[in-house]
Amino acid sequence: MASVAAPTNGVVPGLSVVGYGMWTALGPDGPATVAGLDARLVASEVGGLWDPTSGTNLPAFRVAAHQWWTGPTFLPELILPVLEECFAQVATFEPSSLRRPAADVPVLLNLAPKDRPSRPETLGADVLRALAGKLGRALPEGSAAFDAGRVGLPFLLSRAAQQAQRHPVQILIGVESFVSQSIVDHYIGRNRLLCGANSSGFIVGEAAAAIIVVPAGASAGPELLIAGMGAGRETSRDGGSREAPVTAEGLTQAMRAALAAARTQYFDIPNLFGDLNGEHFKFKEAAIATMRLDRVPPENASRRPRGHVEHWNAIEGLGEVGAALMPAQLGWAFEAGRSGRLPQGRAVMFAGEDDGMRVAMVTGMTRAAS
Repeated sequence: MASVAAPTNGVVPGLSVVGYGMWTALGPDGPATVAGLDARLVASEVGGLWDPTSGTNLPAFRVAAHQWWTGPTFLPELILPVLEECFAQVATFEPSSLRRPAADVPVLLNLAPKDRPSRPETLGADVLRALAGKLGRALPEGSAAFDAGRVGLPFLLSRAAQQAQRHPVQILIGVESFVSQSIVDHYIGRNRLLCGANSSGFIVGEAAAAIIVVPAGASAGPELLIAGMGAGRETSRDGGSREAPVTAEGLTQAMRAALAAARTQYFDIPNLFGDLNGEHFKFKEAAIATMRLDRVPPENASRRPRGHVEHWNAIEGLGEVGAALMPAQLGWAFEAGRSGRLPQGRAVMFAGEDDGMRVAMVTGMTRAAS
């Protein structure tokens, strides 16, 4: 398992997204998922998970697998079709110098953090071994597994940037499943799951989502530039208490650092991709952080197409998918950006993990010079 340390605030990784893949409750591939997200579809269904507080079954966002399957052994099954979707895109890249055999493309994998309930200690090694078995070959040099959960993508981007000279094309993938009775029982006990006894909680989901990254400007087609990344630490962790109330300092720090690295101001950002999953503290943090950062531009009039920030919330359609969230956000933004549906082509993305880590990214659509 690769070591995880907080990325330095204000990082510019020098990478762009040029492709993506997904398997979610909304569909078996990236375009199907994005179409569902664009349409604001909600793909939850009831059944298989018990709510002891109400005596009924709970809703869940499950992928359409061939059988009911929970636990760590399902993760390689989730990952494989997403990798194959990305490999197919790499084989058609322009310029042709970016094309690679699948066996030569490093895979950086992000999984649930070590403190997630029901997570095996050897999850990273187990998934990598099972994935190599399904591919029929060892993963190439430069591949690694991380265990940072919702906030893992900036760590993967930092690693990808370090090895971009040797590996100009890399696949970054996040995968996680909360669809398990033991996980449901844990979060009901923590008063964090939407259930009969709690109206301010999340709905469990599962997904694998990947992005393909290359050095910025290397592609002949549209690119979603990672213009800046930032990180912060929230002392209230996963909801706070009377002794440690929600302050949003961590999210504010992460967003401010990402904006500074991107050399832009929040008033020039029209779109926000967040991690609002139904828990009230997530809304509190987002509201406080954006109020601290938002200002009226010098001309005293909004520069945003609708006069306010538009919130693109993938969790509404996918459920709580943990490590898969930020790759799904970037895939959605890339597809919307290259088709001209992302207002002004710029966005801020953020997420937080239960240990208090908060991360943010600033992205913008670009096109390589012809």
